[in-house]
Amino acid sequence: MISKTNLILIATLLIIVSSCTINSNRMLRTPKNYEYDKIDNELSELEYQIDVNDQLTFQLYTNNGFQLIDMFSATANGGIQTQRMMQSGVAGAGLGSGGGLYLVRIDSLIEFPIIGDINLVGKTIKEAEIYLENIFAEFYVDPFIVLGVITRRVFLFSGSSGGEASVVNLGFNNMTLFEVLASAGGISSSNSSKKIKIIRRTKEGIKIFNADLSTINGINEGNMIMQSHDIIYITPNFNLGSEIAQDINSVFSFISTISIVWLTLTQINQ
Repeated sequence: MISKTNLILIATLLIIVSSCTINSNRMLRTPKNYEYDKIDNELSELEYQIDVNDQLTFQLYTNNGFQLIDMFSATANGGIQTQRMMQSGVAGAGLGSGGGLYLVRIDSLIEFPIIGDINLVGKTIKEAEIYLENIFAEFYVDPFIVLGVITRRVFLFSGSSGGEASVVNLGFNNMTLFEVLASAGGISSSNSSKKIKIIRRTKEGIKIFNADLSTINGINEGNMIMQSHDIIYITPNFNLGSEIAQDINSVFSFISTISIVWLTLTQINQ
């Protein structure tokens, strides 16, 4: 049978143990006075760069994209409608050759038709298009190339304790930190706008930036261009009272259960 003294000792031990769980689910902590990488104007204006595991759309046109095409489609009454399109090099027109999806392999290479393996990692979309046009010029007259990246995404951890996460697609080129946060619904009252970590893999290694959007001075940091596979972590506010209250509730619930068991055993023994 458990005595009152033992019951008190058990309760005290549980309180001590539970205190170690306060904010234990917070992620990606940095030491005090950690020196973050600097977000400067050049980085903020950096265009999206093609990276490993990106999936590209590729369209190749000749004669600098100029074609005259007759497109026939059946109308609702069975007739024929002729539509003439000029400047068919526009993305999405579905004209030209070589269309399809191309994966950037782990070795940074992409296998294109005719020219074989090409490394485009680190290039912007425009730089890659010009680079490929120069290569395909050996085989085509005035090649015009349209590239797109359909798998650009960042990973956003925005829960009050860092436990909520979402994948945000970079739906258009040069999407900024402000735009990613807006797409995810902004910053909640339980999170800190002063401590937003951006973790990025680069050729030089992992870089960790801290964006402080709590004041107007953070505009430059908020306009930082996001790269695919960036990790954005919004640091939650330290809520000691709420965490302690949850732990105490758990402890008292356990004590109540033990007390009922103890009283029951006492009655049985009597």
